[in-house]
Amino acid sequence: ISCGDLTQAIPMLRLNHLSLVRPALQLAPRSARCVPLRALSAAAGKNYSKNFGDHSWRQQNHIWTESEISERMATADMKHVPQSLSEGVLQKAVRAAYHAFNFVTGYNHADPPTSSIGYRLIILESVAGVPGMLGGMFRHFRSLRQLERDHGFIFTLLEEAENERMHLIVCMSFFEAGPFTRLVVSAGQVALTPFLTALYMIRPQLLHRFVGYLEETAVHTYTNIVNMTNTPGTKLHAAWKDTPAPQVAINYWKLPSDAMWVDCLKRMLADESHHRDVNHAMASMSMEQMFGEDNPFVHEHQEDYEAGVKRHTEAVLKRALRDLDQHKTRSSDALA
Repeated sequence: ISCGDLTQAIPMLRLNHLSLVRPALQLAPRSARCVPLRALSAAAGKNYSKNFGDHSWRQQNHIWTESEISERMATADMKHVPQSLSEGVLQKAVRAAYHAFNFVTGYNHADPPTSSIGYRLIILESVAGVPGMLGGMFRHFRSLRQLERDHGFIFTLLEEAENERMHLIVCMSFFEAGPFTRLVVSAGQVALTPFLTALYMIRPQLLHRFVGYLEETAVHTYTNIVNMTNTPGTKLHAAWKDTPAPQVAINYWKLPSDAMWVDCLKRMLADESHHRDVNHAMASMSMEQMFGEDNPFVHEHQEDYEAGVKRHTEAVLKRALRDLDQHKTRSSDALA
């Protein structure tokens, strides 16, 4: 389109927005005037999906199979044995916080009530999304300072943070967060950020070891919740046995349309167990391995990306064939 037809081509742009754009366009040659707004005019004519649970166009999360989930659930009792005084202190601190959290939320391991789960998962996932972002940020800054590549670790940490944030989004689509819960989330973020920053500044491995211990408690919690939900006679089974999965979870983990809430819990368990293993592995690396060698988990991102491309391609082809069938016409005339 021409720049003169801009107002007609993009009717959703308010006049005050155009008043800000036009002075800048008048300073540029005519050949360059339309370039900044081509994306806007293109977007105006297309109906883009608002399905932000679908990550096929950004950081691709792993899509777990049932066999993989079973393997992950079998690792619920795996615990790292501290190898130093500092690791022992971190482990004891996490376990003390875990038991205190159980008391505050009214969480009973033998038969937890549903009222204790929503508050617990919202707090847990809001906390778990902090370390990956901090670690990725510090590695990003280091790469800029040192004028050297990062060897692929940044992506792993940012993907972890995004995955934890999506866990929170899924929980928020299922549970209600009151004013007190939101206050605790904000306070936890304010308190945890400087603590994790201090750990990273002392030694990056300490941050990852702390996260590994934190994820151990998350795996333990999710495993118990899944087992209780599948056990007749428990409070969670009575409340959730027939509860469908939220749509955002179906989109994120590519679940079938008839997926249940317990299927979401299984995927979150598997994600947390993977974060546990990744952080413990990074905590066991030497400084040379952590900052001078390639990320050993890069192949997982490549495999997830390729699987995502395959799924997206199949979906596009199916949609194209469906549209072709809808517009198919019959003709008695022979082809020339």
